[in-house]
Amino acid sequence: MTDTAWRTISGRLGWFIAATFVVAMAAFALRQFHVIVPEPEFPPPDATLVDNLIRSFEHEQAHWIGDLVSSLTLAAGFVGLAILGTTLRRALDRDDAGGAVLAVIFLLGGAIGAASQVLYLGAIEVATNPGYCDCGFLAEEIISRGMARDIVNNVVFWMTDASVVLFTIGLWVFAALAPASGWVPNGLTMYARVVAVVAFLSVLWGRVAVPLLIAGRAELDFELIGGVLTLLVAGVLVPIWAAWLALSARAAAPELEETLSAGD
Repeated sequence: MTDTAWRTISGRLGWFIAATFVVAMAAFALRQFHVIVPEPEFPPPDATLVDNLIRSFEHEQAHWIGDLVSSLTLAAGFVGLAILGTTLRRALDRDDAGGAVLAVIFLLGGAIGAASQVLYLGAIEVATNPGYCDCGFLAEEIISRGMARDIVNNVVFWMTDASVVLFTIGLWVFAALAPASGWVPNGLTMYARVVAVVAFLSVLWGRVAVPLLIAGRAELDFELIGGVLTLLVAGVLVPIWAAWLALSARAAAPELEETLSAGD
């Protein structure tokens, strides 16, 4: 395949990534801001741990369709990122070590990100299932489910953060390699660095700042702030980068793009 063909494929992947991340984050926002399912009420003073866990499971089940849409579309977007690294390497005409690093980083980041979303869906579906064992050990089962859910959620968070860190590195590598290609505008390379910095800061917020602030007993809505950062990075900055990349690739290969579109 020619460099022009690889640019066209990269552009189409860019549109795919932008669309999937926007849809995923729209579904995430509906949950984060309780647009469809109301925010859970505070438990009564005499509620037990088991009562609270059952209430949280019921709330998770009410969000199941939204979680399914969000996680599956986000997983698809991560798969697109995994493939994009290889196509970008060819589109940038970099068969050297730098191009290999770009391809590998995007592949690893996308694969880990996609796996995290599938793992989350599989765990939450079982952990919050409303069917309980009628064997006299309801409390033990509920507490075990809650612990299993917390463990899986923590694993998923770490996997997602690892994916984001890899993606930030990939963006820096892209910004370093892109200027020599002749078709990536300087504005896009600068913007890629901005996205990388903000994405990395979002990871530092969750992994460093939040534990320190909690230890200092700061009165902040950490979940809300984390949700806003997630929406900013995955719902705004990344889709803009992917769409800008697609537009740049199309501008560099208008004739081939029109030919391929006519043949669809």
